[in-house]
Amino acid sequence: MAVLYTQDLHKQYVLGQHIVKALKGVSLSVSQGEFVGIMGPSGSGKSTLLHLLGGLDQPTSGDIHLADRNISTLSDHQATLVRRRNVGFVFQFFNLLPTLSAEENILLPLIIDGKNLKNYQEALNDILKKLGMENRRHHKPDQLSGGEQQRVALARALITQPAVLLADEPTGNLDSRSGTDMMLLLQRSARQFNQAIIMVTHDPKAAAYTDRVVFLKDGLIADEISFSADDKQPDRLHGIMATQERLER
Repeated sequence: MAVLYTQDLHKQYVLGQHIVKALKGVSLSVSQGEFVGIMGPSGSGKSTLLHLLGGLDQPTSGDIHLADRNISTLSDHQATLVRRRNVGFVFQFFNLLPTLSAEENILLPLIIDGKNLKNYQEALNDILKKLGMENRRHHKPDQLSGGEQQRVALARALITQPAVLLADEPTGNLDSRSGTDMMLLLQRSARQFNQAIIMVTHDPKAAAYTDRVVFLKDGLIADEISFSADDKQPDRLHGIMATQERLER
């Protein structure tokens, strides 16, 4: 069952006297529990697509359906409510509030939505444990490393168990081991919580943990690769890199 899909999505920007066509007709469907990677060279439209999918921007034309709503036709207030209750975000820039502890930053989406925090303590403890942040829960962002801040941002996105998780380079500021741990957590989240996860990445090793990789080029879907649960990481990585090389010719 598709939890998120787009139809003929276009997005263009006016820069002075020039029109930049960031997306030129993207149709994409993502099912519950599916982990999808989005790859492509700089300027291919990856971040633009992610922002549109999360309701952070409006398309020039085309439709975006999320949680049975066409968010491309909603008012800003309506889109905010749908986004708050159905989408988790992990961006390159952590957007953590400096005056709050790690735990308070993680719980912030629940506070904003008026949730009873007592109902989420078990989930909070589980996420902190899996991310290796149990002993850092009371530290503020300026007391955390870049990798630790990234993990707090991921935990904040996961705490509401959203229908869709959107991640922008989630391993970008992590060392190799921490990056692997994070990708395994995202992979488990898709399976255990039946979440749809859409991740923009430039890293083939990160993309190899997904179920499907969609390649963008010049604002269009140029190719995609799907994996089975039995596919080994080296084979996945080889397929991703081979496709990248072919599209770059």
